Amino acid sequence: MSKEQNLKAVPYQDILDVRSELIKLRSWQKSLVYLDEFFDGKVTRNKKDMRMRYYSCQQLYQVFSGDFEGVLKESEEIVARMVQRGKIK
Repeated sequence: MSKEQNLKAVPYQDILDVRSELIKLRSWQKSLVYLDEFFDGKVTRNKKDMRMRYYSCQQLYQVFSGDFEGVLKESEEIVARMVQRGKIK
């Protein structure tokens, strides 16, 4: 390892942007517990209840999937900006 190390310059705003994206992902934690409860392996014989539960889980997953895709894309753009920044000595 050389004595002189080059460090990437990371603007504070980029750090805040990454933090914001992590907060968005963390916000899903409690909602996704519902899906875990749905897929816990307990099968109900009540078809109406099963349809309602399935529909709500489907909707929850679709919203999560779209939001997750957006957060992932935004995070990738932030990281790409960080990588493109010049080095400081």
